Amino acid sequence: GHKVTVDELLAGLAVASGNDAALALAYKISGSTKAFVDRMNYEVMALGLEKTHFVEPSGYSEKNVTTARELAEFCRIYINTFPESLEKYHSRTEISYPLQKNLPSWQQDKGDSFSVYQKNTNPLLGKMEGCDGLKTGFIYESGYNLALTAQRKNVRFLSVTMKGPGSGSKEGNFYRVKDGTLLMEWAFSSFKDYFPFEHL
Repeated sequence: GHKVTVDELLAGLAVASGNDAALALAYKISGSTKAFVDRMNYEVMALGLEKTHFVEPSGYSEKNVTTARELAEFCRIYINTFPESLEKYHSRTEISYPLQKNLPSWQQDKGDSFSVYQKNTNPLLGKMEGCDGLKTGFIYESGYNLALTAQRKNVRFLSVTMKGPGSGSKEGNFYRVKDGTLLMEWAFSSFKDYFPFEHL
């Protein structure tokens, strides 16, 4: 009986890795998970991501496949196409659900008492300068993964780490932070934009 907006479902996906939100969106958009997955695969092929293939929409199956390079390319396209998504969803540090407005009429008097608070799964938000996304992932078959982005001044970098080690989320996040920080700090200290026409 809950009433949930698409905006709330997208926030649930971005902040708390809501697998149930992925399924709800798939049904809403395409009528079934199979039809939605067909559309997902059509879209990645149209983007030229030939090594990426999906079997379900939540990312929970080990039969979903991609490469670090193709995931980074997908993230680049996503950020360039929907730049507002970083502030609106991916940089949010927390989410609470359900709120009173989501409850059916017979539970409205409970207010927000059913609400569950969840922190963003990205451990570098608020810790790394300029970090505003993007997404973590974990299943046993692929380990601890992180698609990370940060912007300082007008320069943005993306990194993708996959198959991260860890015997539990505490250790997995330790290596996400360590590897993500190492890659980003190296990128920001090693590369600089060069505009040749400014030197003529």
